[in-house]
Amino acid sequence: MLNLHLALAHGLLWPTLSGLSTRGWLLVLAALFVGGLVKGVVSIGVPLVAIPLLTGLLSVKQVVLLLSLPIILGNIPQALEGGKTGAALKSIALLVIGAVLGIALGVKILFAIPAHFAVGLAGIILIIAALALLFAPKFSLPKKSAGLTGLLAGFVSGLMEGVSAIPGPLLATYLIATGATGKRFTKEIALVLVISIAVLIAVFGQSGHASRGDLVISALASLPVIAGILAGRPLRDALPPKLFRAVVLLFIMAAAVQMLVRAGFLHGL
Repeated sequence: MLNLHLALAHGLLWPTLSGLSTRGWLLVLAALFVGGLVKGVVSIGVPLVAIPLLTGLLSVKQVVLLLSLPIILGNIPQALEGGKTGAALKSIALLVIGAVLGIALGVKILFAIPAHFAVGLAGIILIIAALALLFAPKFSLPKKSAGLTGLLAGFVSGLMEGVSAIPGPLLATYLIATGATGKRFTKEIALVLVISIAVLIAVFGQSGHASRGDLVISALASLPVIAGILAGRPLRDALPPKLFRAVVLLFIMAAAVQMLVRAGFLHGL
């Protein structure tokens, strides 16, 4: 028990979380639940919704770490579904390598930049991701160019993920362009997310920015996310999915603009 207390006290998350008021704790739980709820309805990633809601209470570094295990735990079942995981990994090897390299660099950038700049950068990434999901281009990649493009797409997505926990729409766009649909698409994108976020956690730990206590808190954060996903699934058939998705993405963009205002990026405009 003493060891856990020390791990919590010397971690990145608990010193801030322990100082939150009851209202602050409720807002954190609500942000995690709403992120899961939206994912349950329209399959939009939890970070897209949770990050703009949480950055008013926590730093971007803390939010990235808090959401790490909910992302991994939420994607492991899909990554293993249907078997043939080795073959799936082989087919997206360059995408995974690019994502791992990008996320390692992205986390280093996140450690190095000022907190207010990290908020603004995360806001920009949110806007880009939301716009791309609203107006996602559709194209196909020939096999001869898919590998190199996958390495680049993985790197840029990993970079975005390391800075803001948002892998961006590049992963989805690339996989769809290579012909991935249905269960194959779900499995491949889940594999990339599980591996890249595991690297993110490793970089946090190696750099002394995360403790075992932080991982415990991040794991517990999965509970409201999972509750939201389960609550959202019955709503999928009751709500017009395209309209709901558009409303959510517009909300994300509005929240991201507020992040830019808080960061001072729009000062004087």
